[in-house]
Amino acid sequence: MTPVRSSKPLVSAALALLLVLAFVLPFLQIDALGLKNPNTPWDDAQAGAIHYGIIIAVAAIWLGVQLFWKTTATATKLGLAASATIFWLAIALMFGFRSDSIDEGVRGAVAFFTLMGGLGVTLVWTHFLADDISF
Repeated sequence: MTPVRSSKPLVSAALALLLVLAFVLPFLQIDALGLKNPNTPWDDAQAGAIHYGIIIAVAAIWLGVQLFWKTTATATKLGLAASATIFWLAIALMFGFRSDSIDEGVRGAVAFFTLMGGLGVTLVWTHFLADDISF
């Protein structure tokens, strides 16, 4: 039997935030873990394996929570909506849209899909802010 109240949306949002932080924390970057830092024993390949290993591990835990934590469908959708909002905000706020080191076509594509993702996030939250949902 699935519980009526669940902490799945909060755990989902926390794991999404942890996944975003795994991408951007400076002490987990390849430059900080690799050869550019003389205080670490790893080369750049090992630093990349550590960096992306942490990202893949957090993403697998997030996916496992979404797939295997039994709760109501509304709680699962709310957790996915919170996670999508965190991921969308991370891309919208942290991507270098004006950076000259990124190709103009890539910047345009990311900008387009960020705008489309924003529309999707708005539609999802419109569903939850409507008055016809019963828990």
